[in-house]
Amino acid sequence: MKKCLFFLLLSWNFWLSSGCDKCSDIDCFSPPQVFNFQLLDKDSGEDLVANYTFKAAEIKVFSVRENQTHQLQVSTTDSLNYIFTDAEIGWKVDLENANYELRLGNSKTLPFIYESKENHSDCCTSFELLRFEMDSVERLFIPEQGLFKLKI
Repeated sequence: MKKCLFFLLLSWNFWLSSGCDKCSDIDCFSPPQVFNFQLLDKDSGEDLVANYTFKAAEIKVFSVRENQTHQLQVSTTDSLNYIFTDAEIGWKVDLENANYELRLGNSKTLPFIYESKENHSDCCTSFELLRFEMDSVERLFIPEQGLFKLKI
């Protein structure tokens, strides 16, 4: 009888401990928004890589806090519009990690802030872009494309 009671209590305890976590069977995660950007001439609107002002291989995003250059992907559909994608940005979520530099070859460095926040709700984790600031550059965000057009 004691063994039966012990087994019943043990089973009940296991059932309670495994059934209380409502998120145990839910896999819900959204990574930070990638940083897609295009470099444009502020006067003509021309793509600054397509018109040979800068070389695509020399465009870098540099994390000031980590003292590290991010790996960028470059895409173009028509050789007139070069889109750069940084998928490493946004994972560090405090203001100390929000300072970056956009390095345009050896000729120009543009400091900027890319601050994100990690959210937790209803068993899900997601990231939210709080602010993107780049002084001395006109910025235009195209939400349908998730693209920042930077006019330099």
